[in-house]
Amino acid sequence: MDFVHDQLATGSKLRILTVIDTYSRFSPAVVPRFSFRAPDVIEVLDRVCGEIGYPASIRVDQGSEFVSRDLDLWAEQPKAPATRSVAGRLRRGT
Repeated sequence: MDFVHDQLATGSKLRILTVIDTYSRFSPAVVPRFSFRAPDVIEVLDRVCGEIGYPASIRVDQGSEFVSRDLDLWAEQPKAPATRSVAGRLRRGT
């Protein structure tokens, strides 16, 4: 799970949240928005997990959208997968 950044001809910056299965390269979510906050990321995760089920793990970087109390609380759900950062920090739901 990561972000792709682009800029429109009008100068507006666009952020695209990409959720990709690293094994199959299947992408259950590619969501463009002008801004993302942790609750926006959680909304996408809830939708994806509701549609295709919870993955075994999620790998993210240390971006501000991924390092937040809201995402930590989401990761503590019983069904939530282990969430691994690129730096190696592991968060695990119970």
